[in-house]
Amino acid sequence: MSFFIVAASGCVELQKIDAERNQPANNGSESKLQSGPALPGRNVSTTAQTLANAAQAAGIDSGAAARTPTATAPAELAVTAIPPRDASRTYVGTGNFINQNPPVQATSVGAEEFTLNFEALDIRQIVQYILGDYLKEFFTIHPQTSGNATIRTSKPVSKQDLLPILEMLLRQNGQVIVKEEGMYKIMPANLGLKGSISPVLGGSSKPLPPGYSVQIIQLKFVGVADMARILLPYQIDPSSVQQDPVRNLLILSGTQRELRHLLDIVDLFDVDFLAGYSVGLYQLSTDVKALGNDLNSIFGAGTASPLAGIVKYIPIERLNALLVVTTQPRYLEEAKKWIERLDKSGGVAGGLRLNVYPVQHGKAEKLATLLSEVYGNKQGTGTTPALAPGQRPGQVTTAPVAPGSPTAPQTPLQTAIQSLVSFAGGGVGVSKDVRIIADNDNNALLILASPSDYETIQSALRQLDVPRRQVSVEVLVAEVTLTDDLKFGIEWFVNARNNTVGSLRGVNGDGSVSGVLPRLPGVLNAAGVALDPRSLIGAAPGLQLINLGPGGDIRAVLQALGRDGRSKVISTPRVMVLDNEKATLNVGSQISVDTGASTGTGTGGNVVTTRQYLSTGVILNVTPRINAGGRVTLDVNQEVSSPIGDGTNPTISTRKAQTVVTVSSGETMILAGLMQDTNSTGSSGVPLLSKIPLIGALFGTQTLNKTRTELVLLITPTVVTNSDDARAVTEELRRKLPSLEKFLPTLQK
Repeated sequence: MSFFIVAASGCVELQKIDAERNQPANNGSESKLQSGPALPGRNVSTTAQTLANAAQAAGIDSGAAARTPTATAPAELAVTAIPPRDASRTYVGTGNFINQNPPVQATSVGAEEFTLNFEALDIRQIVQYILGDYLKEFFTIHPQTSGNATIRTSKPVSKQDLLPILEMLLRQNGQVIVKEEGMYKIMPANLGLKGSISPVLGGSSKPLPPGYSVQIIQLKFVGVADMARILLPYQIDPSSVQQDPVRNLLILSGTQRELRHLLDIVDLFDVDFLAGYSVGLYQLSTDVKALGNDLNSIFGAGTASPLAGIVKYIPIERLNALLVVTTQPRYLEEAKKWIERLDKSGGVAGGLRLNVYPVQHGKAEKLATLLSEVYGNKQGTGTTPALAPGQRPGQVTTAPVAPGSPTAPQTPLQTAIQSLVSFAGGGVGVSKDVRIIADNDNNALLILASPSDYETIQSALRQLDVPRRQVSVEVLVAEVTLTDDLKFGIEWFVNARNNTVGSLRGVNGDGSVSGVLPRLPGVLNAAGVALDPRSLIGAAPGLQLINLGPGGDIRAVLQALGRDGRSKVISTPRVMVLDNEKATLNVGSQISVDTGASTGTGTGGNVVTTRQYLSTGVILNVTPRINAGGRVTLDVNQEVSSPIGDGTNPTISTRKAQTVVTVSSGETMILAGLMQDTNSTGSSGVPLLSKIPLIGALFGTQTLNKTRTELVLLITPTVVTNSDDARAVTEELRRKLPSLEKFLPTLQK
């Protein structure tokens, strides 16, 4: 037997139901809250730590950054603090800020279909037809339920769509359906939440119970206030969306259809928006505020910008860095290009920082002095980079120079720097707060400057701190006895050899011409005829310069003269020296010379002799300077000295040559003309008889020899700019000294 119950106006009516109908499960008993699942591949602890690091790099309280309003931490934000001069770092996001793949709700096709055609029918009767006649469900109707509804379906609807249609009709009349313990209750909407419904933890992927229900949604990425603001235009009743900001919960109430719409919106917007953002942190050289103003001037500030909401520029003054946040990954690269274009030094930026520059090739003290002179806008003595008491940073102390007093010539490096100052209009555009200190122990520079000033200084250091070129200076010092064809000296000998075709001709010792010695072209005597070199015999000797060029064969001439006993090589020093540095070679000995004597005042009257040691031998001082074209200017100071006689105060014979010459790399210069006349006497005769006093001269002869010698210096500088040039110089030395090969195994072929 079947029966039905309908509560209306205090009477009870029976409705026939199918006793064999299975009752649906009651889902309202679930009240335990569960956290929503994190997205695949997301690690909560790692994400929280990364976000804290990013907040600390941006100058934000890490504790505040870690206190997220959701149970699951947002995805990691790959932004870290960048140390000075480090490369800028970027994190390219996904660019997705909504769920583009919402869950698809499963649908089933019912076997039964119904056609609805109600015209201004009492809502109570519509409930009777749908719940009682069609769906065979238990239901009760609240006494306050009233109203009429009209509905027509153009085609049959499935059985599963009947209950949502009924909910819609009831909602239009301010009524709702609440299912409680297997029974549907029809009541006014304002009574639906009072003691009849238990909230359940819901989600877009979970099935919704039929009728009016309450769903609790745990938001994972979006704050509850922002989500409520998004849902506001879509909610029917203001009370259908409630917030729990403490636990970041959203409480939704409504019919099955209403909840489905709201849950779909929540699922669409509750995404990891931090993973969608592309973030870049760029270390700046100029002032971050100034650069931010430039960007706002170009793209517009705030809502006036066409990129408002798409690209954000956040200045971080503590790091003097600019944080760029954009929703489009491709905009990050464009923003980087504009930052690089605008990030040019132009003043003080980001405060003073201590920078350490390790000097690679030069001396830290010298570089510090030069830079301090330039950026202090003064030309100092360059003696020390330290600051004098009361002096402002960026300046060096300069010693006063009396009017008319000679000043030391500037080196090429100082000249280049001074021209840089002149080009900049008297200043280099750095602030007066710059301090440059040399650390001689570590050969480094300590530079206290703003990022923009340091960039200017570093640019100058790149040009100053470069490998210095070297010069291999080979010197041959020889003494030539001037006889016969060498009567006029080496200069005439070489010129005659170079200007005469055939064998070498010259002037004999008696003044007669042997062969043809060419007249000097362009040098005329009083009669207007080319000067004859024989007329110069007996002229005063002096230093003369001959440039042989790469093909000069003076060495061969000296070797030939050496075989005849007319030349003697005194020394062949060879030294490698840095550009603009002095090299000294001393091959010889020191002799003791009495410089004074004094008698003591005591009883004994002792004589005290003062002695001084003098260096003799071959002394060479050479300072090369290489110009931009590769030619070498040599400052040469050559001395050849030797003691004459014995005793405590010997006579020292000295020949010096001091000059400044310019020659191309690899060419040989001859310094000649230092002549010396030596008179010597000799005797020969019959042994024993020639020694008899008074008459011994009858048995022997006395001779008086006059010898003229000339000091010749051959100087060959070779510029060494790299390891290949150094290897070539070593190979040449190895060929000249075969015995040296055993000491240079790496050069063996």
